[in-house]
Amino acid sequence: MKILEAGHKYELDGYDGSHPQELEFLKREGEGYPFNYGKHGGTNCQEVLRALIDRSEYLQKQVPCYETESIIGLLKTALVLFETRAARRHGLTIDAESSQKFSSGPFCKQCGHLVCKHSGVNHAPNN
Repeated sequence: MKILEAGHKYELDGYDGSHPQELEFLKREGEGYPFNYGKHGGTNCQEVLRALIDRSEYLQKQVPCYETESIIGLLKTALVLFETRAARRHGLTIDAESSQKFSSGPFCKQCGHLVCKHSGVNHAPNN
């Protein structure tokens, strides 16, 4: 792994003759994003975790083992924590119904979160 832009852009090694793969995270400017200069689109950690969960579940079907099952659980826990953090930062909470959809969505096409303030997404204001 090579850091191309700290916190935002990475070059991941490719294997079996594959070329390196670039992973780029969303970059925003403003009050909630200290020391970010410039902005660009990209993915978020939750989307990468959803890919890792799917990949791990696939591997578990190929060759089931305790370690992979544990990895899936830990990745799902990380996803829950990232989504809970995002909701809290936006003054929202995640209800029990929404939490069942952490891996499957639907997710906001604008920010990628399960719960957010954008239209057409699960709204869950703090009570």
